[in-house]
Amino acid sequence: CDIRNLGYEEKRELLATIKQARAFITAMVFQDGSSQLNSEQVLTSSVKGIVVLVKSQTKCLCSPSNSSPAYTWDACNQNDKLIYLKTEWSALWKQEDTHKKYVGQILFQMLHCKVPVICFNAKDFLRTLLAVYGSEISWKQVADSVVLDPRIAAWLINPSDTVPSFECLIQKYFEKSFSMRKVSTNTGFLRNALYQNVGLHLEKLYNAMMDLAHDLQVQGLWKVFCTLELPLIKILAVMETHKIHVNKQELKKTSEILGMRLKELEQEAHQVAGEQFLVTSSSQLREVLFEKLKLHTLCEKIPKTEIQQVESTSEAVLNKLQDLHPLPKIILEYRQVHKIKSTYVDGLLTCMKKGFISSTWNQTGTATGRLSAKHPNIQGISKHPVRIIKKQYIKGKEEEIITISPRTFFVSNKGYTFLAADFSHIELRILADLSSDPELLKLFQEPETTDIFTTLASQWKGIPSEQVKQADREQAKRMVYSVVYGAGKERLAECLGTTTLQASQFIDSFMQKYKKVHEFTKMTIEQCRNKGYVVSIMGRKRPLANINAQDYKLRTQAERQAVNFVVQGSAADLCKMAMVEIFTSVVISPTLTARLVINDYKMF
Repeated sequence: CDIRNLGYEEKRELLATIKQARAFITAMVFQDGSSQLNSEQVLTSSVKGIVVLVKSQTKCLCSPSNSSPAYTWDACNQNDKLIYLKTEWSALWKQEDTHKKYVGQILFQMLHCKVPVICFNAKDFLRTLLAVYGSEISWKQVADSVVLDPRIAAWLINPSDTVPSFECLIQKYFEKSFSMRKVSTNTGFLRNALYQNVGLHLEKLYNAMMDLAHDLQVQGLWKVFCTLELPLIKILAVMETHKIHVNKQELKKTSEILGMRLKELEQEAHQVAGEQFLVTSSSQLREVLFEKLKLHTLCEKIPKTEIQQVESTSEAVLNKLQDLHPLPKIILEYRQVHKIKSTYVDGLLTCMKKGFISSTWNQTGTATGRLSAKHPNIQGISKHPVRIIKKQYIKGKEEEIITISPRTFFVSNKGYTFLAADFSHIELRILADLSSDPELLKLFQEPETTDIFTTLASQWKGIPSEQVKQADREQAKRMVYSVVYGAGKERLAECLGTTTLQASQFIDSFMQKYKKVHEFTKMTIEQCRNKGYVVSIMGRKRPLANINAQDYKLRTQAERQAVNFVVQGSAADLCKMAMVEIFTSVVISPTLTARLVINDYKMF
């Protein structure tokens, strides 16, 4: 039913039905005739209404707090109700204020009932509720609700499918061809047909959620689903609603400074090269460096690109060449300045709305469980300050060094300040813990060192810390993350600017020094071969079909993914656990709100 057509008594009866319901299955309907089941739309203004299937009986779906759910099957109950809640309102028609308040009451009651609210892509649903009904529904009430998302469940079971669709889900569990179509909503008859059609899909979504819950239980994933992923849905919805103020004037000023510096660097590059070329073009830079200047003849063998097999112009190669000619150093600075301008400064400016930004977070964007973000990709904004030289054109005036700290562009509310908490070298710590390597454990058992990778390089190469060069430190850092991120010798060679043979020798010597790390990687790969999957510390799983493949490339890639998942997946588990624990405390606080999470970095 469309609640706008209900009388006073009918509205009271519906509220009573809502209070006694056992589950709610919901989907937003958009202006273009699509629904949340076949379309993802970020703008709240694109939402036309919400279709809700009110279940009077359920398949004994337990609260997520129960770790041992029991499921029994029943047919679609005739007492179930399908209701339509309009969310677009005209400010000119005052009668709609009454309808809006009533819809707010229904939604508030749905969240307050402590029965499951099942929604495909539930984060967007909760964010819309907060955006449209923020005066009736507080973010703390959303935090206290019980929400189930089949999309998250499907991704947990198959984390390689980072964009599980409703269509694929239904085809998998009902084994029938299925397609979703947009329906025009211009006439009352067609609108009714759309809502009924969505209602049928909601019944399928409910049944699919029951199947998925059963599969999660069988595969030992129910606990991680309930304790980490479900609470995170609400956390991300709240984070997207709580926008961050950005200093627009400072951004524009910084953009101009960086733009001027880029032009200066371009001119310097042309001058030292003796010709004009496109500094952003790898092929043109390669011609100047190796065909004209022949810098590759003045040093050790330059690594080549994997596909085209031509000399690389990577950061590592330019670092190796910078003492032989001024051009590589200029290009390195150009790339650094260009990245700061395009990503940290102009990127934020294009995403700003009325002086604020709010990233869209993706909970299923990676196979390891790490969060990803877009519009803007706030995870890419560095916490490290960068120094830029601002040249002076007045004779006798010295050059000015400007320090740019990208995260200082964020502005807290008046009378408040941001509180940031950061895990220190979380992946290296996890590697040390999982491998029980005595040398790695020693790094964290002793008082905090000034630089963990300098100490690591000192351990690895057997030299005093004060004799460790920047190149040694960089090799140690790259070596650790080649293990963590599953990089092979080819990728390591590219990062270090060395040959594949040298990279292979680095790996061998590192594994020889840290024998327990080598044993850990071998054991992880062997367990994956036997079981077909690997497991994080919280029980998150990743099946790897190619772990026993005949093809060498596919098999070795799966081996690297296995080690990577155990370390990075465990890091994701710990970060999410921290988010849930902190958020639970923030809910109690009258003033704190969660604003931002950047991998292992939290800000409130």
